[in-house]
Amino acid sequence: HTMQEAAKRKFSTKIRIYWSDCDPAGIAYYGNFFRWFEIAEEELFLSLGLSRTDIFRQYAIGLPRAEVWSRFRKPIPEGTLIEITIWVTKRTNTALVINVEIRRDGDPEIAAEGHYRTVCVKRPEFKPAPFPEEILRLLRDYLPPLTKHVPVSIAGEPLSETVLRERRQD
Repeated sequence: HTMQEAAKRKFSTKIRIYWSDCDPAGIAYYGNFFRWFEIAEEELFLSLGLSRTDIFRQYAIGLPRAEVWSRFRKPIPEGTLIEITIWVTKRTNTALVINVEIRRDGDPEIAAEGHYRTVCVKRPEFKPAPFPEEILRLLRDYLPPLTKHVPVSIAGEPLSETVLRERRQD
């Protein structure tokens, strides 16, 4: 059961890379990839009928990022149309891990990939809180089964696959 198989459904959107998105070499500036991750997530919520701003106001929650990771595999030149695909690989009561793949439109090879963990917090206290039931219902086609939090490191030391496997069985 791989991480990709855990997701029920993926969401994709397309955007064009403009001159303002690029570095002096004419390729997409790495910092913008994180903005494109956000755009895909925003488009997912909009496709379900609510903006994240509406969600934040209506339910008094926030979805800050607790960790972010990315790998850049191929340059993306100015003018390129890209497809951004996101899917939820893990969820707990208070967090989602969202995977991202970016491809040049029509190219099967991954240009960039990443994942991030977003935590649901109650506002204005900014304390972790369970996702509101209405949000879970809204995202139901995209959510994998609920799991317990499994740390990937302790005090900065990576856990071995054996330790992780043992913890998952607990």
